[in-house]
Amino acid sequence: MTSFDCPTLTYLPSVRLALLSGLLLLAGCGEDGPPGESAGAGDPTTEPVLFEDANRDLGVEFSHDAGRTGRYFMPEMVPPGVALFDFDRDGDLDLYLVNSGSLDDRGQPAPDSNVANRLYRQNPDGQFEDVSGASGLADTGYGMGVAVGDLNNDGYPDLYLSNFGPDRLYLNNRDGTFVDVTAAAGIDNSAWTTSVALADFDRDGWLDLYVTNYVDYRADTKCPDNSGRPDYCGPHVFHGQPDRLYRNLGVEPAGDDGLPGPRFADVSATAGISRQGGPGLGVVCADFDDDGWPDIYVANDHAANFLWINARDGTFREEAFFRGGALSAQGRPQASMGIACGDIDGNGRIDLLLTHLEGENNALYLGVDETGFRESSHQAGLAMPSLGFTGFGTQFLDLDNDGDLDLLVANGRVRRVTRKIESSPDESVPEFWKIYAERNHLFLNDGAGNFSQCQNRNDPLLSRVEVSRGLATGDLDNDGDLDVVIGNTAGPVRIYRNQAADDRHWLIVRAVLPDREGRMALGARVKVTAGDTARLRLVQPASSYLSSSDPRVHFGLGDVDRVTSIEVDWPDGTHEVFSGGEADRIVTVSKGTGQESKK
Repeated sequence: MTSFDCPTLTYLPSVRLALLSGLLLLAGCGEDGPPGESAGAGDPTTEPVLFEDANRDLGVEFSHDAGRTGRYFMPEMVPPGVALFDFDRDGDLDLYLVNSGSLDDRGQPAPDSNVANRLYRQNPDGQFEDVSGASGLADTGYGMGVAVGDLNNDGYPDLYLSNFGPDRLYLNNRDGTFVDVTAAAGIDNSAWTTSVALADFDRDGWLDLYVTNYVDYRADTKCPDNSGRPDYCGPHVFHGQPDRLYRNLGVEPAGDDGLPGPRFADVSATAGISRQGGPGLGVVCADFDDDGWPDIYVANDHAANFLWINARDGTFREEAFFRGGALSAQGRPQASMGIACGDIDGNGRIDLLLTHLEGENNALYLGVDETGFRESSHQAGLAMPSLGFTGFGTQFLDLDNDGDLDLLVANGRVRRVTRKIESSPDESVPEFWKIYAERNHLFLNDGAGNFSQCQNRNDPLLSRVEVSRGLATGDLDNDGDLDVVIGNTAGPVRIYRNQAADDRHWLIVRAVLPDREGRMALGARVKVTAGDTARLRLVQPASSYLSSSDPRVHFGLGDVDRVTSIEVDWPDGTHEVFSGGEADRIVTVSKGTGQESKK
């Protein structure tokens, strides 16, 4: 059960054929649903809101710039990403927002110092201050996304910026400033980069980089719609590009350029990653085969997805087809964009949600055992609601602290509307982009992995109609519930503060590595037992789409006010158990201070 008191729309798997004909079992109302939706119990216009629009209160004024409109350059409609991270280690989350800017008449980046990425520092009073210029993070590349992690093991998070054009790596100086170390670090990627993930693939204690590349875009390629009107091209008219894997060699003394480490080696070829190219958009790293080593899942756009299984010898095997995660339930490639990652049914296995293009339902891959996945979107009630929408950023997260993972999806079209627009785009959406605007979606989990769509026309997150892309989540005010940040193409960033009832308990866990100066243990698995229930979460901020979320892991505990134990599978393969205690707090668990045991 959920403390969110909102109208819901449930799609029964037992009437799958009827659903395809538009016959629905209704438990509520949704304005954007398929034909046949009608109001159920409760009026969605009078229900209390689940989220509060917090931009004005927090002092964040930012609008993404995609460049001059009307030329239909494909890079315009891909960004932006967003990031939540604590860059100054003061205990509060800060905010990084990716901007893009201008493309010249050849469709190439035309840097403009007035259009730059922004860093907002959260002050002790909860207000955000724009420190972009002073920090050195006002990057002016044609931005796509951002990845966050401590690459030199000094305890402070660094940033990798993915661009249409050369990527950038910024090292945290630990004094509120960052320095561009891209060239000195050995990063040389000028392909069209989208999402980036950090993980310690060789378990040597240093975070490596997986860089997802998209297509070999040519601006002179035109892609009119069926009526002959100009529109954005899809990836299928270009060649998908090989991704890059950079191995972290550790910190070396400053070179002739005077810049500090870390240093990276491009091991894409020797690792086997560059054997296959694909139009990659999303990526997540996790141990999918339960052998203690991080693997890589890549969401490819209009192509089969990749699942790179770590062979534990510096190489990877692509096994998505073999493990059931490459194609739709009908055996076809789909236009995969974003990835949600988590254990939604409580079986201890990692599940994946892939967002897709309008006309293709979002795909839910349930982890059944160490051998792979089963596509279960229809059975879970997630297929039909997504058919008419184009999804990008997405997250599994417990929004109401009832203990199970709900689902958020940020939507926005990439091609001209082929059906009637039932909702008016938000007034902030520029005229050119209105035909691409859509509502976002929230699905509530019943605790067994079955979802109902929440519809509340009074809620800003669910009622706004914008061109949404990146999505990140985290507890901005440290009050125990998860807040949401959404990046919109050619529109303002949206910060949504969680207003869920506070009568349920929670725990937030920081898993850190003291022998690495206390850096966050990206790749760790954390299991919290409270009452008679054990819940699994992953320390993996880089999922969703072009974005990075709070690296702390959040557990809703429902009515249980004490934690029995906290178990951690550390990135190096060791397993420790920590004592629990009171709920409703943020707790730090440090590797080496728990009781080591076998899983």
